Amino acid sequence: MPMKSPFFFRAILLISLLYAPSQRAEFLEMAADAGLDFMHENGNEGKLWTVEIVGAGVGILDFDNDGRMDIWAVQSGPLRAAGPVRTGDRLFRNVNNSENLLFEDVTEISGVRATGYGMGIASADIDNDGDTDVFLANFGANQLFENVGDGKFVDITEKAGLAGGEWSIGGSFADIDADGLLDLYVVNYLQFALEEGKVCRNYSSRMTYCGPQNYSPSTDQLYRNLGNGRFENVTELSGIGQSSGRGMGVVSRDFNGDGHIDFYVANDAGENFLWLNQGAGRFEDEGLLSGAALNVYGMAEASMGVAVADYDQDGDPDVFLTHDVKESNTLYVNDGCGWFDDQTSVSGLATSSIPFTGFGNGWIDIDGDSDLDLFSANGAVTIIESQRTAGFDPPLRQRNQLWRNNGRGMFHEVISEVAFNRLGVSRGAAFGDLDNDGDTDIVVTNNNGPATLFRNDTHSSNWLGIDLFNTGAHRHAIGASAWREANASEVRYVATDGGYASAHDHRLRFSFPNDPSEQFVHVRWADGRIERFGPLAPNRYHVLASSTSDGKASHSDRKTAPEPKSTAAHCVRNATRAD
Repeated sequence: MPMKSPFFFRAILLISLLYAPSQRAEFLEMAADAGLDFMHENGNEGKLWTVEIVGAGVGILDFDNDGRMDIWAVQSGPLRAAGPVRTGDRLFRNVNNSENLLFEDVTEISGVRATGYGMGIASADIDNDGDTDVFLANFGANQLFENVGDGKFVDITEKAGLAGGEWSIGGSFADIDADGLLDLYVVNYLQFALEEGKVCRNYSSRMTYCGPQNYSPSTDQLYRNLGNGRFENVTELSGIGQSSGRGMGVVSRDFNGDGHIDFYVANDAGENFLWLNQGAGRFEDEGLLSGAALNVYGMAEASMGVAVADYDQDGDPDVFLTHDVKESNTLYVNDGCGWFDDQTSVSGLATSSIPFTGFGNGWIDIDGDSDLDLFSANGAVTIIESQRTAGFDPPLRQRNQLWRNNGRGMFHEVISEVAFNRLGVSRGAAFGDLDNDGDTDIVVTNNNGPATLFRNDTHSSNWLGIDLFNTGAHRHAIGASAWREANASEVRYVATDGGYASAHDHRLRFSFPNDPSEQFVHVRWADGRIERFGPLAPNRYHVLASSTSDGKASHSDRKTAPEPKSTAAHCVRNATRAD
């Protein structure tokens, strides 16, 4: 065996340092212990209908405004009216007593009557009354539940005009016209009907689920909020109706720094959309032009989940997508002007994801080092023959994945985390701080299986949580962003959308392990105003209201606390991209 050179050993040491975790991630699966007693049903009748394998999402939201995040579990089957009685969605109220994470089922007393074959959930305050309302995306007619306070919901779908009738996967609430009311983008999947009766076979001539290419794409829908619980369908007027796709995920952010809210849509087996807001209610798809529609090889992929965050701390939103088996997940890095670069391979995210089919995903700081890490909920859509032979039901099981960010643009998979090594058919994943201890917990739904709850026990130190209250507009300040004065490049965005078919904790969290001092935070509200808050004590949550009169909020002093590095001042978009 030839002797290794000193350079070889230095290279190994460098790689070890690049990938060395700062702290071991520790998660505990505790759904049963916490009272999260939910079993998803897909209505499987042995027909191998494509709709059976898609699965449903889950929501984390504070429906009763008690400062504790609750869980809304979306239910699907049965598929036919002649089948068993539909059990419907379940709402679990967080009754954590600071010692044990605990939930109680309040579905009946809350008035939740989910009647459709459930796919996804989107949450927001649609009527500016200070509580969280819920939109349900279904295979068939959708539903909108108005939160009327006192822990009660009322179905206002007919009044709102949001029933639709397509195969909807999820939605994103965003104020597209800056009128203080949250509008709704609904992402639709395939044109599919049970009576079509298509039969598909694999390489060995066995029957299998038909892929999305066997069905025509659908057109997403955009609804403008008119107030008083009513919405207007502006799909055609906005330009959204000009394109069709097999949409599975949607997020809303200002991707090109022009002050307008845009939409990014993850499409299965087709080009992804980047709908840039042109103002006056018009959108244009610039996905191809911007480099965010295809991967680095110019190929469309089977996009399922889409997660957005400023992972590289340069002040703009970056995009992470999960894909089908034999396709790597994809990381698109934003230059601040809405031009994207596929950096999947150079970031270390390509190879490890190829054997898996990813659905729900999210950027989370798992270890409290201020760097955003990645989670993917995985489960196959093509029957795994070895599992079918072994009697697995369904034979689609895979493990979930967690990647740690080393803070220098590189990721490595944390394969030693025991909680994520169990096999399942995971679909939706929702992220939030369920026990208010400053770290992010994860709730995952499994297709035709039990929900799982992963409590984060990593025990980060020195953190700050903020709950933004936008007075005079939507309660949770969706569309706002914030950064710490001590680190203006660490931007966090207020949102509940993202991933696959799921809704998330709207609150923002910052970690600063080496700084135990009180913090100052700068908030950019959705209307562009910037306010400074502080001093704020660490290791707790603070409710920050816009334009407060207590003297704690004021316009930022940009000499001491500059804005994030990325601004729109230098951005020029032309008909062709200049590299």
